[in-house]
Amino acid sequence: MRQPVLYIAAAILIAATGALLIFGNSDSIAGLTPARFADAAYLSIFALLIGASLAFGRHRIHARLWHIAVWLAIFLALAAGYRWFHQEPTVVVPTDNVRSTEV
Repeated sequence: MRQPVLYIAAAILIAATGALLIFGNSDSIAGLTPARFADAAYLSIFALLIGASLAFGRHRIHARLWHIAVWLAIFLALAAGYRWFHQEPTVVVPTDNVRSTEV
């Protein structure tokens, strides 16, 4: 067994699925709601696999840094797109107790 990262990811997936099946109807799992727990498990597996591919790859350091930059650019583009399309509209409602700056 040269790189056990796949086995670790599978173990996390099996443990998280088991916890969701057993404790899915409760209010919290490890201090999180079941939906947040599932999201955290999914993202941890994804981060583990990406990190392992960058750390244990057979490339030189220049290629690894390039891959890290590409993944960072993809992440930032996805985060910016999500922020752009899923932001709440800003509505300013004046109230009576706001002082006017005009003299």
